[in-house]
Amino acid sequence: MAELDEPKDIEPVKEPEDPETDHAVDDITRKEGDDELKAQDTAAKPVIMKQNWWERFKNFQARWWGDPRKKWGTVAGVVVVIAALFAVPITRYELVGLVVHPQVTVHVVDSRTNTPVSGAAVEVGAVRAETDGDGKAVLHPRAGSKHLSVTKKYYDDANQRVVVTLTPSKNVFTTKLTALGRQVQLKLVDKISGKPLAGATVKAGDSAAKTDKNGVATVVLPGSATMQESTVTFSGYNSTKVTIDVNAELAKNTFKITPAGKLYFLSNLSGTIDVIKTNLDGSSRQTVLAGTGKEDRASTSLLASRDWKYLALLAKRGGDNASVYLIDTTNGDQLSTVDQGNADFSLVGWSGDRFIYQVTRHDIADWQSSQEALKSFDPTTGHTLLLDQTQASGGSATNYAKQSFATPYLIGNQVVYAKSWQGYGNSVLSDKQSELDTIGADGSGHHILKSFAPDTPPSGFGYSSMTVSTKPYEPSSLYVQFQSGDQNSFYDYEDGKVTADSTMTSDTFYNTPYPTYLLSPSGSQNFWADQRDGKNLLNVGDQEGKNAKQLGTLTDYNTYGWYTDNYLLVSKNSSELYVMPAAGGTPFKITDYYKPAINYQGYGGGYGGL
Repeated sequence: MAELDEPKDIEPVKEPEDPETDHAVDDITRKEGDDELKAQDTAAKPVIMKQNWWERFKNFQARWWGDPRKKWGTVAGVVVVIAALFAVPITRYELVGLVVHPQVTVHVVDSRTNTPVSGAAVEVGAVRAETDGDGKAVLHPRAGSKHLSVTKKYYDDANQRVVVTLTPSKNVFTTKLTALGRQVQLKLVDKISGKPLAGATVKAGDSAAKTDKNGVATVVLPGSATMQESTVTFSGYNSTKVTIDVNAELAKNTFKITPAGKLYFLSNLSGTIDVIKTNLDGSSRQTVLAGTGKEDRASTSLLASRDWKYLALLAKRGGDNASVYLIDTTNGDQLSTVDQGNADFSLVGWSGDRFIYQVTRHDIADWQSSQEALKSFDPTTGHTLLLDQTQASGGSATNYAKQSFATPYLIGNQVVYAKSWQGYGNSVLSDKQSELDTIGADGSGHHILKSFAPDTPPSGFGYSSMTVSTKPYEPSSLYVQFQSGDQNSFYDYEDGKVTADSTMTSDTFYNTPYPTYLLSPSGSQNFWADQRDGKNLLNVGDQEGKNAKQLGTLTDYNTYGWYTDNYLLVSKNSSELYVMPAAGGTPFKITDYYKPAINYQGYGGGYGGL
């Protein structure tokens, strides 16, 4: 068999060349290849975008948190650094001081006498304070090493370095100052009570000091001084000028300071009845309102609100009838007219800032309504409010029935009052009922507590009456009597309710002395006098008149009023005005004054007969 010949390479058959198209085809092929390669390169390479700092931080945190060796290594490093810093006390306090401000107490004393130095300027770091009457200053600087400096006029400066720790008991420092002048002690006491005044400021020339708990202060004066004019200031007290005797002992440099405020009262020292005001010790006497000479000596009256902001004045300053006036002590003692006209006025009392008074009109006949009225005046608005007025019926003086008011009493913020009937004619009261009523001083909540009528109404021709009378026996309680002809019954008003009292008799109702309770400005205390063997025993108790404390044996004095909750006003011989501490003590005479021959019962409200 013949062997096959090995195949030979066959050369491709070449197409005939077209010189016009061959170059274009090559260019297209080359471009398509380049585009394909670029697309492949782009797909193979990652897309790189710019990241903001927060994204870069999150990426770093993820990589760091995912590597336990890096994470715990970093934490360990931070702990080591913090521990190293806190191993050094000063560094520890400085770091904590960035957020913690512990208490620091600095006591400043005189280097020679070892007595407290008041009014010294203390600086710890950037925090400043001033020492009190006991030479103590309390500050709250940052913790750490601080510079402590103490300065005061007529003393050498003191400086030291202290470490403010986190424990207040370890932050107590004592600094001694060396006086450059002459040290003089003085004492300040309350002029009324005699008690020492702690925290009062004494300014003597360029030197200032504060009194300690014993009322004693030490001032440093120039060595050449013998007498030094000084000024004493203290909250709640009048600013007072005193003269310090540099060479005198403490007893001669003890000064009495008067509580701030003004007292108002009536005086006829000038020959007319004037309204006068003085300081609480009777000094700085001034005439607030001079009398006209037409005042009625028997009826002119001044009734103060419990806080002494306002005064109600009943006076005949001109014309035939008295008028009701207001004196605003908060506005330069400005005088204004509250009510006037052809009428008689009587003062009831103050309920807060509202003044209650009663009116009886002369130009209204007995058989006409509105003859009597009960009114309330608000000095903050200048408005007068009609609380209630009487009713009447009939047509002539021989045939009528009319109401009348009994003495109103202020109990809390309520006015409690009785409305009685009387008349003349034929059975004019047969369909009438008397009442015991209550109404708020602001006109709200009018309520008939009880109606009264006899078992057998008055009949026949002539005069008849159904009378309701009241008497206080406690600050918020009244005895009530109803009388009509031969019928006489008694009741007890307490806590807004009226109940029958079968134990009461006419003798005990009329002849038992009942005290006038004077409520303190805050309403928390009462002041009254009990009659014992013809003598007055002064008492202070709670708002209900309970838990009474007898004020010594001041039997020659009577109640007059309050001046703030701290002082009592008492009278003697109906013409001498005194002040004393509410806790008791020796009365201090303020002045002589004028008291009319009447006694308005501002029960639970203002002060009668001022």
